[in-house]
Amino acid sequence: MSLLAIMTPRTRLLTTSGDANLASLRSVFSQARFQHVPVVDSMDRVVGIVSVKDYFKELSPLMEAAGEQAIGLMMRTRKVHQVMSTPVITVLPDTSVRQAASLLVENNISCLLVADPQQRLLGLVSWKDLMKAALLAKPGKPAQPPP
Repeated sequence: MSLLAIMTPRTRLLTTSGDANLASLRSVFSQARFQHVPVVDSMDRVVGIVSVKDYFKELSPLMEAAGEQAIGLMMRTRKVHQVMSTPVITVLPDTSVRQAASLLVENNISCLLVADPQQRLLGLVSWKDLMKAALLAKPGKPAQPPP
């Protein structure tokens, strides 16, 4: 089975740009149903990924010591490209579930961005997607994507 069958397609993902500020990223995370947001350029090519963990790691040193104004200023001036992870491990849609699982474990990450050969974003597959596929698989038969 390939990732195409189990990934969340691009049309259901929220993305951000590297030049967006952290205040806008907060809004994206509140709307997204994922813990990761792909960062794309104007051609929808993958340039990075930012997680909720990255976001809070950036804010946590300020939360105790800084006032509301200082935090607001930092949220408006700090850019996504300053906190995103890059380079990103991307895979092609015909990558097998087994290969994807191996990449997650080897790189200690929780999702992969699925892209075409030009690095245009096609979707996202998380460890939860891989677990669902494994659980739904019948012995000797490939797993079917969830409805």
